[in-house]
Amino acid sequence: MPATSPSEPTNESAQMMPNQLAEAFALFYEESKKLESQQADLQEKINQLTQELYDSNHRLGILLNAIPAGVVLLENNLVSLHNPSVLNFLPTIVIGKALTLPLDWQPSIAPGEYLIENAEGRRTIQLVRIDEGTRSIVQIQDITANIRLHQQSQQENRLAAMGKMAASIAHQFRTPLATALLYSSHLCDGKIAADESQEFAQRLRKQLLGLEKLSQDMLRFITNRPRKSELVPITSILQTAEQGIRPLCEEKGVTLRSQMSIAKDQLVNVEQQAIVNALLAILENALEVSEAGQTISITASGNHQRVTIVIDDQGPGIPNAMLESLFEPFSTGHSSGTGLGLAIAKNALEAHRGSIHAENYDGGARFTITLPSMNSL
Repeated sequence: MPATSPSEPTNESAQMMPNQLAEAFALFYEESKKLESQQADLQEKINQLTQELYDSNHRLGILLNAIPAGVVLLENNLVSLHNPSVLNFLPTIVIGKALTLPLDWQPSIAPGEYLIENAEGRRTIQLVRIDEGTRSIVQIQDITANIRLHQQSQQENRLAAMGKMAASIAHQFRTPLATALLYSSHLCDGKIAADESQEFAQRLRKQLLGLEKLSQDMLRFITNRPRKSELVPITSILQTAEQGIRPLCEEKGVTLRSQMSIAKDQLVNVEQQAIVNALLAILENALEVSEAGQTISITASGNHQRVTIVIDDQGPGIPNAMLESLFEPFSTGHSSGTGLGLAIAKNALEAHRGSIHAENYDGGARFTITLPSMNSL
């Protein structure tokens, strides 16, 4: 019997091949059915998610259209979408164009805030931008009412503090006023020699000048709004304050050190003299408690939103009993002081949306001051 060629299937193999093919086709058919069912389920889920996404976008659209704040979507710094409220602030906004602010929007005290004039008067507009890759969300809202409420609250707090300190105010005026009356009566009775009258007149003038300064300090204490703010480099303010206190430090033998880790184009929108006076009040307080050979340090740092100024002295520190009331009017540990300097400094800083904090550290007392800032364009 001739041998079977390896390439030729036997009868048994030939019979198995159709069976295997049938089983393979049956398996393929079943799997196809399962795949079709899974595809149908997947399509149903896609349709469901699409409807949910549509409903969610629809609700989000209703919400965005209803809120009074303006919302702008930027893609690659071009306007892609905005809600109707934006037109109340930027009536000339154009889809597909860059977002530009009107020329009459003037920078306010804090970064991202602008002052505008309209029929209702001066308004404060806040612009907040959140970047996420090539997309950005810009929110624009009118915060005039919030600022007015804050200013009114500050004013009421100051007036309440003045009311509580009425007895202290009377005491502050009583002594110099009584002294001035005494000198004036001597000048009027004609019983003193001519050479003494000049001395009495000078003493009277000194007492009256002291009363005038006290009354001016009290008025400054209850005033909370900057009269005229402008964009100035924070380094310029620090240098002015430093120049004002350095001669007094040299006269007392106290070293004044300054370290400014801050960009020269770091700007603050402030009434410059008010902030300089606030810094000088803190530096004068530090000098008052410093002895010859000690050091007062000024350290400044900042980012694109805030400036931080730290003033350290090497004095005895602030008594624990005074820490909580240090910035209250007429709170002083010096017999020659009125206790209004630090209170006025705190008011000036808070009126510019800044803050001040006092604490003791290992070497003495530390005052930390913050102010909102921005970089120049």
